[in-house]
Amino acid sequence: MSVFDLPRLHFRGTATSHLPTGPRNGLVDLTTNTALTADGTAFPVERDAAEYHDHLDRLGPRYDATGCVNADGPFSAAKGTNFAGSGHFSIDARIVATEMRAGEIDTADPVVGRAVDMWGHYNPYLATTANRARVFDVDPTSDRTTTLVVGQFGFGREGRSHDVGYLATGTVRGFQSPRWHNDFHGPDAGDHWLATGLRRSVVHQFAVTGEDLTWLDDSDVSPVVQRLRESGAAGIVVQFALSHLAAPTAPDQPGRWLLRGTIAPWHQHELRTYPAGRLLLPEVEEEGALHNASVEVTDDRVTLNLITALPAFSSGSPVDVGDLELRTVSGQLVTRVPRQAYLGPDYDLACGLVTVAAESPADEGLRLVATDSRMSLREQEVNVQTDDASLVLEHPRHPGDADYDAEVVVRSYVRGRPCAVRGITVRSDLDLVRVPAFVDTDDTGLGRVVLRGRKAGTTTVRLGDGCAAVRVLPDDWRLDEIEDDEVTFELVHREVFAFYERMFSFMKDEVFSLADRCKVETYAKLIWQMCDPRNKAMTYYMPPTRDLSEPKARLLLKYLRAQQKPDAVLLATPVEDRSGHAPITTRDELVRVLREAAAVELAVMLQYLYAAYSVPTHGAGVEYVRLGVWTPEQLQLACGDGGETLDEGIRSMLLTIAREEMIHFLLVNNILVALGEPFHVPRIDFGTINHELPVPLDFSLERLGLGSVERFTLIEQPENLVGDVRRGDVVASNTPHPYASLSELYAAIREGLQHIPDLFLVEKGRGGGEHHLFLRESINHHHPDYQLEVDDLPSALFAVDVITEQGEGGVLEPGADEESHYTSFLRIGQLLREAPSDDAQPWRPAYPVMRNPTLRHGDPAMETATDPDARIVMELFNRAYFLTLQLMAQHFGERPDGSLRRSDLMNAAIDMMTGLMRPLAELLVTMPSGRRGRTAGPSFELTEQPAPVPRPDVARRALVRRLDELAADCAKSALVPTRVGEMAAFWADHFRAQGGISCST
Repeated sequence: MSVFDLPRLHFRGTATSHLPTGPRNGLVDLTTNTALTADGTAFPVERDAAEYHDHLDRLGPRYDATGCVNADGPFSAAKGTNFAGSGHFSIDARIVATEMRAGEIDTADPVVGRAVDMWGHYNPYLATTANRARVFDVDPTSDRTTTLVVGQFGFGREGRSHDVGYLATGTVRGFQSPRWHNDFHGPDAGDHWLATGLRRSVVHQFAVTGEDLTWLDDSDVSPVVQRLRESGAAGIVVQFALSHLAAPTAPDQPGRWLLRGTIAPWHQHELRTYPAGRLLLPEVEEEGALHNASVEVTDDRVTLNLITALPAFSSGSPVDVGDLELRTVSGQLVTRVPRQAYLGPDYDLACGLVTVAAESPADEGLRLVATDSRMSLREQEVNVQTDDASLVLEHPRHPGDADYDAEVVVRSYVRGRPCAVRGITVRSDLDLVRVPAFVDTDDTGLGRVVLRGRKAGTTTVRLGDGCAAVRVLPDDWRLDEIEDDEVTFELVHREVFAFYERMFSFMKDEVFSLADRCKVETYAKLIWQMCDPRNKAMTYYMPPTRDLSEPKARLLLKYLRAQQKPDAVLLATPVEDRSGHAPITTRDELVRVLREAAAVELAVMLQYLYAAYSVPTHGAGVEYVRLGVWTPEQLQLACGDGGETLDEGIRSMLLTIAREEMIHFLLVNNILVALGEPFHVPRIDFGTINHELPVPLDFSLERLGLGSVERFTLIEQPENLVGDVRRGDVVASNTPHPYASLSELYAAIREGLQHIPDLFLVEKGRGGGEHHLFLRESINHHHPDYQLEVDDLPSALFAVDVITEQGEGGVLEPGADEESHYTSFLRIGQLLREAPSDDAQPWRPAYPVMRNPTLRHGDPAMETATDPDARIVMELFNRAYFLTLQLMAQHFGERPDGSLRRSDLMNAAIDMMTGLMRPLAELLVTMPSGRRGRTAGPSFELTEQPAPVPRPDVARRALVRRLDELAADCAKSALVPTRVGEMAAFWADHFRAQGGISCST
């Protein structure tokens, strides 16, 4: 059963915890979520968060890097060691040994040395891989409620998973509560101000059930893994201990723990988060004492789970406490564990599990005695526990409100076996939770307890001798009375954001400040989605502390709706044989074709964006419904529910596809950079592009309609569906369109990569371009570590496969449920054809935007916008588009092997897209173009070529100048939303401060 069952895989490594320590200072009113000053008064919400941080810095005592009191030390007790903690949790671990037979430690199995990973959940809103697990305190005043949230577990990769893949991956559900706290596990830390924490150890556990577990194709490479796969268990269990916290040497650094654990079969009668077996508890808790352990006794052997039971040296090796004797309470010897069993190397490899022969049965309670120290453990014969031992309860609206009751499943065990127990006492320590007086469990050990919050705060609910940490959130129901038109940024900041700005600095340091109106307005939808109460069990939920009440979350939804409401509404005016391709045989030719592919991906993205922008926003659609122009069904089809959930309609489908095309553009450029070529930014001219592309496709900026969707479908069509459009076996290299389809283009690139020698000039591990946005869940399922890196042939081929998988499908995971771009456009076409419509007035899902709009005159393939206001906004849009590409090019010019997601240049580019280009485009499609019956639209025209500036300081000055000018020109137009100019000014100030540039520069 559980870690007592076979086979077992043992792993060791380190764990990194970014637990934010600010709320642990006692200066938080948990009944209202209010930041307090030293005298216990609330810090005024209208004052800047930096002032509060300075206030905390000034509070004593202070400590130096050795942990001693020092007035000039870098650590402030009021901020703790990691005030800037993000709540991330990650591990760096490897399998160190296996057990096919009990007690026989094997280090030769092929799985030994391979990685063990604990990831976060896949984020469907951002489509991200490489997501981090989370850590948070249920009760920030207690160091015994620190809970983990692991979303995905995997083991078996060697290097990157697209090099040597995982053997198994699976979804993890629920929270992983802390178990078996041992305050005396590590060596004495002396007078260090963190002495208790440095000595502490804790055990966590989770199970991956069979329906959530995927055994991958190579899992039979290891006999032990194959045996685990075929064990017939209900899943796998992962037990691990964190101990020997490294003393911090500087503030705002993550905690680093020693990690040891075991993977084994899991069965339905076992708890998911509490170690199985007969529970042994210390009779005395003191220095050098034995600590919590569990044991399984069979007819012929005894297995002891001593993962944190023995005191340990700083190396992690156990202290010699003498031989161990397991006896019944009446004194009968069950087994003897000689000290060599836990002092030898096998004990470290087995991560605390010891198997010895049984000498007699164990039909009564047990005691484990250390012969040298006479310290002992005694069996807790009735053990009542719950998997739901970390609970965050919503405050009820009134005492009789049952909508937010939490039903907690209780499991009872007698001597380690599920068993009925009657009259288990239940109580709340501080009477903050309404609980029943008693609970009974059935013959399988199952019982249920319903909890209801009474008052805000934190408490412990006792379930017999087991317990659960519970937080009841503040009573914020008054916020539900606020009308939608009263929800302003100032209100939301005061009621929601101000507390988190004061107590946690990671948002401002790593994402954006919640005090920046332009950022909050730009990302209002994403903020709501991350804070949606339905996502509270997911690792990507914000805030990671999980202490945001539902009324406050709904206030964010109201704020989103306010942002979506348009100032005015435009009423639209009616108006199988295939040819072969010449192989790529030289490096120069491959580079040329890759640059053509980059141009294709950028052009494809722009036309998908244009079609998406042509669809009215959700706010405009709501007005259409109110005016009777659209029906509610048509609104749902075009715009979904406006971001309340993932159902965002055709408009969102187009934006999602466009974002994936941006990833394709970056992937192609990552290949180019790995070949030693510069980042390629093509200039796209929709008047000439169809004569320049290497594929015979019709590219244009056009509104959403059946015609444009049919064009998009042809662009993404898989190679096996492309008709015989040319004659001959091989197309000559001077043919205007050497490739019949994008599929064929990438097939040629793939062949060229494989057959041309000595292509890659970048060092292994310095592929750069690391990002994890807009990748499919199927990729995350098999490759949760993937982040777009290209530094060799396998990674380049994988990048091509990612592009092809998202475009046409069936490459990385044939038969996957996810839609490719091709099948998405087929579905959009079907939705448009079947859309409910009035025969007298057909439904028009898009504004009557121009086809291929331009600021130029005299191009017959383009439509010139002549309206003066529209031309001003188009010019602003094009400047923002240039800056987006310039920022990307500058990143790759300065640090091509740097992380994209941690680059201020790339983050600024994303803000240009979302904070400037998108609102300007959404404005343009509603503006008269100067041509009767047509509105304007973004033209994506470049008057100069984006290129990196060799000197970073000069580049910053140039960026500041352009951003300042753009901000000023946006402010001149009463039509342009205020946040657009504010976003440009924000980044001008950022780069100005970064470069030490004066305001007059």
